[in-house]
Amino acid sequence: MPVYRGLEDTRCCIESVLASECQTPFELFVINDASPEPEVSQWLREAAARHGFTLLENDENLGFVATVNRGMEQHPERDVVLLNSDAEVANDWLDRLHAAALRESHTASVTPFSNNATICSYPRFPEGGALVPGWSVAELDRLFAQTNAGRQVDIPTAVGFCMYICRAALDAVGLFDVERFGKGYGEENEFCMRTAQAGWRHVLAGDCFVRHAGGVSFGESASDRQKVAGDVLRTMYPEYDAVVARFVRNDPPRPLRLAVDLARLASTSVPVVLHVSHALGGGTARHVQDLGAAVDGAVRALALEPARDGEERIRLFRPDPSEGLDISFSPGRDYELLIETLSAVGVDRVHFHHVLGLPEAIRDLPARLGVPYDVTLHDFYFYCPQKHLQDRQHRYCGEPDVSGCRACLAHRPAPGNLSIEEWRARSARFLEGAERVLAPSGAVLDRMQAHFPRANLRLAPHPEPARHAPPAVVAPSLAEDEPLRVVVLGALGEIKGADMLEEVALKAAREKAPVNFTLIGFGYRPLRTTPRSNLVVTGPYDEASLSGWLDRVRPHLVWFPAQVPETYSYTLSACIEAGLPVAVTDLGALPERVVGREWSWVLPWAYEASDWLAFFTRVRAEDFRSGIPPQVTAGETRRPDFDYHDDYPPKARQPHERHSGAHQWQTLVDSLQRAARHRGGLLRTVRRRFFTLALWLHSLPWPRMVFHALPDWAKSRLRRWLMRA
Repeated sequence: MPVYRGLEDTRCCIESVLASECQTPFELFVINDASPEPEVSQWLREAAARHGFTLLENDENLGFVATVNRGMEQHPERDVVLLNSDAEVANDWLDRLHAAALRESHTASVTPFSNNATICSYPRFPEGGALVPGWSVAELDRLFAQTNAGRQVDIPTAVGFCMYICRAALDAVGLFDVERFGKGYGEENEFCMRTAQAGWRHVLAGDCFVRHAGGVSFGESASDRQKVAGDVLRTMYPEYDAVVARFVRNDPPRPLRLAVDLARLASTSVPVVLHVSHALGGGTARHVQDLGAAVDGAVRALALEPARDGEERIRLFRPDPSEGLDISFSPGRDYELLIETLSAVGVDRVHFHHVLGLPEAIRDLPARLGVPYDVTLHDFYFYCPQKHLQDRQHRYCGEPDVSGCRACLAHRPAPGNLSIEEWRARSARFLEGAERVLAPSGAVLDRMQAHFPRANLRLAPHPEPARHAPPAVVAPSLAEDEPLRVVVLGALGEIKGADMLEEVALKAAREKAPVNFTLIGFGYRPLRTTPRSNLVVTGPYDEASLSGWLDRVRPHLVWFPAQVPETYSYTLSACIEAGLPVAVTDLGALPERVVGREWSWVLPWAYEASDWLAFFTRVRAEDFRSGIPPQVTAGETRRPDFDYHDDYPPKARQPHERHSGAHQWQTLVDSLQRAARHRGGLLRTVRRRFFTLALWLHSLPWPRMVFHALPDWAKSRLRRWLMRA
């Protein structure tokens, strides 16, 4: 174990080695490479005297590679384990590495799994990351040992944080290359390439896990050294990058990681909730993410949604970005395998957020699993196949009677060509079977309760990250000749008011009105901007950069020109949090969210462009120039009758009711791998490339405009074909 700096990591590493329960005889050599931290040297001397490990001290700093070679030369008849001082081992880790080294002939090295070990990383491959939250190293290592007992795969190179090296390989090709790799980085990769050329192999032990902090010894100089070492390595072995890239693409360790992913879910007493949704992202995906954060620790989340690459398949994955579980199923052929997988991990509840793009059989999952289910209403899809109650002009349809809905579906048919009566009857059966139907706003609750009176609807505003009380609204004053700055936020489609925004901005330019518009986001098509209109479009943004954009633009007013009923609106949440004046249409959830709030206007959704421009011109003169706020919006604030923190987490089954044992996990994973291979082939490749081409074409102005010029029925069928709805 070479040591240079980092007392706490070094202490943890040495103590973990000394506390491990290994039957394989070993001697611990710790080599102090002239540490610049006196506390490290002092602790090493005291610990060596107390625990009896061998401490060697370099008189001067030799560098990582020379220090490692010094250690490997101590007992030329023994195998060697190179262990970084920022690693942590557990249980009988060495016994399992030793067994892996003896399992196949001509094995030069063995590497365990780790949280931070590039091609040997878990759960994220190949980038690595932090240790799995809620799991100790000993617990995770024990799970690897139980789930992947005796399993290993060949790898192109070991990862030097914890590297078992067979003495026979060292005798055959020599030690690490000090001359070329000096201070460190790349030395183990060069050794592995050298031994591979001599006929040796390197393996990943699937039944061992070692924590690796990473970057402790080299600190800020790490990236420079990595670049230099990489250049040297590629000069010596031009094929190195291609070999590693091929390994990453084929991902041979995936079955080993997948088995642990599934076993980890099944072995916990924390309830597992399966979130079923579409693949369109947006507010629905945001809600799933926020919900996971709101009940973190009380629930383990799985997600099921259609594939996003044009393939006719569905994905089962963990919505947490730090997790790596991601399995694909064919909706028809693999349905029973999906049921088997969900049963094995012990799903306790299914939470439906949407069923767009999913096969009808997905609605039967709760019954097949024997668990209850919830439904969150993110739009009006269960009532109206158009989702947002929009007509053919992409504005609020007014919710006509059944004959009006039939006329609408004649031009824009429902999935499966169901009649409106069949559609709503099927939805009623589904919603009435749910234990809870969660509506994020009173507007959604009232509308859906009128149509599905037997469903157990509950008012449950979306949980968002904990925030302080919303700040008071402070409207900036305007100079006499200063235009009113109006901002619109988000990815603006037709139903969100993109066309209305453009029309008002064009009219403002023609009439030289003192009102300027900025779309922080983008439109569904190229919008006409300055100098033709009083509009600037910034382009896409992420949530983290929104506050920066608002600071730059300094809006007087944020406008929500929705042409259909909104069900919630996260962008409105951001404006409320920022204390900005807002103007919303009188549809859906937006009006109730600004009840009693200063500097907030609720205007008729059916306003024409001239009405909106007149409104902006008037409030500029009467309100913003004077600094006198308008009368607050009247209305009643409704109290939720559902709390995600208290009411949401289900009671979990006991771990022993789920866990199936290591052999059964491997059997299930083998079935999943066979199904994945069956889905491959030329047709899949062609479909995926066509889908990629379609996405690229849609990102260009003219093809996108051609798409939007298609009849509604053609656009609908094309979308469904691409989404495999």
